[in-house]
Amino acid sequence: MISRYRLYKNSRLVIINLLAFLAVFVFIFPYLFMVMSAFKSRLQVFAYPPVWLFTPTLENFRIIFEDIHIMFYMKNSTIVALASTLLTMLIAIPATYSFARYRFPGKEPISYGFLFLQMVPGISIVFALFYVARRFNLVDTYLFLTLCYLLWNIPYAIWMLRGFVEAIPVELEEAALVDGSSRFRAFMVITLPLMAGGLAASAILIFIGAWNEFALAFFLTSTQARTMPTTIAFFLTHAGIKWGPMFATAVIGTLPVVVFALIVRKYFISALTLGAVKG
Repeated sequence: MISRYRLYKNSRLVIINLLAFLAVFVFIFPYLFMVMSAFKSRLQVFAYPPVWLFTPTLENFRIIFEDIHIMFYMKNSTIVALASTLLTMLIAIPATYSFARYRFPGKEPISYGFLFLQMVPGISIVFALFYVARRFNLVDTYLFLTLCYLLWNIPYAIWMLRGFVEAIPVELEEAALVDGSSRFRAFMVITLPLMAGGLAASAILIFIGAWNEFALAFFLTSTQARTMPTTIAFFLTHAGIKWGPMFATAVIGTLPVVVFALIVRKYFISALTLGAVKG
């Protein structure tokens, strides 16, 4: 009986591990295929069936660095994504605290209005934004693109961070106030450090969203403020799609996001355990 139970338990564990491995493989395979294709020659990219064993080449990377000057567009994406993420968090943090800790008329309707704004596709207002940018001579500038991302991300950040603030016991702040601390000091010393996980999680999602955004960047910029996602148009030619350089650009474009996620991953993981209060 015991051996049969162990056999059942081991078999169940093996099946679960196999299913988990299969799920991970399904999600990671497109990225692996993209990385492999970035190091293939043009003929190998179009080969059918696909070539799995090949001699890597850096020709695609030479094209995007020398002919397309991809680092210029990466610089633009970095400036816009970092600026919009930083400004969004600076504005969203005090706004979120107000929504979580204070009561005022229309609080919940406004909160749900923030959620509704996320349902509006950015492409639906791109022409209005272009008119405003042209009116104030802000077309193809970091400033206007950053402002667009800022206005789009602030409601999203407030909606995300509110749950993290509300998970922090208000008694901790009240104890600090009783000890003579001001509301601002209690927030900075107690609440803000406990929000670190939520801040990291929100910052990651906002940064990734700003880095990957295509529609606004494509229509509101032309040369000087072009970002990485818009470079995909360079590979759509009358002669066909240049898959090799496109894959190489995609690989380079994912690196900053991966690095940023690795930097704040400790805080991101802590966000998953937020709410556990030591008694």
